[in-house]
Amino acid sequence: MSYFYQFLCCFFVAIGALFGEETFTVGTTSGYAPYVSLNSRGEYEGFDIDLAKLISEKLGKKLVIKDLGSMPSLMLGLKQKKVDALIWAISITEERQKQMEMVYYQGEKITEMPLVFWGKIPENVKGPQDIDPKKSVCVEAGSYQEQVLKSFSGINLKNVDKISDALLEIKFGKSIAIAVDNSLVSFVKEQSPELRVLYFPLERGQQSLGNGICIDKSNPALAGKIQKAVDELTQEGKIRELEEKWKMGT
Repeated sequence: MSYFYQFLCCFFVAIGALFGEETFTVGTTSGYAPYVSLNSRGEYEGFDIDLAKLISEKLGKKLVIKDLGSMPSLMLGLKQKKVDALIWAISITEERQKQMEMVYYQGEKITEMPLVFWGKIPENVKGPQDIDPKKSVCVEAGSYQEQVLKSFSGINLKNVDKISDALLEIKFGKSIAIAVDNSLVSFVKEQSPELRVLYFPLERGQQSLGNGICIDKSNPALAGKIQKAVDELTQEGKIRELEEKWKMGT
């Protein structure tokens, strides 16, 4: 994200505060279609962007999107209160729930994780433990997938910023596989029919309860309001409409 865009975000937040307009600042990162991406006009779009707009309407606040670039930066931004919430298909895990409030909004409980290969799955590979440590597996830094894969000894992880970068890695043989979010499997296969997917089981402590909106634990009032907004959007069928619009594979 350019420094000029960051300046504009801060400028409009300051103007809103000066004139009494309340804002709902959401931290996210582009390059994670269909959740968040940039269109040809440089505008943010995707499932999570549409959801953030609907929640801001429920809260009666002006939405401000702040692109923080990566998962580690998102977590730091929330901790430093640079944003009110994070909306970026962040998996709900026991460990994360200890660190922040997480409001479930989409996705099923994950008891297995996909590894994506280009062309074919090696015959001897049944899970991460079988992958040659000389060959790297692409994963986004700070992601749920990285957390799980780090529990396997000897695995060679390669951090990428975007799924599109990871696809190029395996297409040209620089890496052997990608660990992706379960809900992205249908999307990436539609983009690249050459992909093959291997699911491996997760132990109880590794499982995810779906995707959640992250709020700092020091702000339970906001967490309650967001929970109420998500409950209403679910009852109104808006979440399902967004899943259909963005062809979510859940």
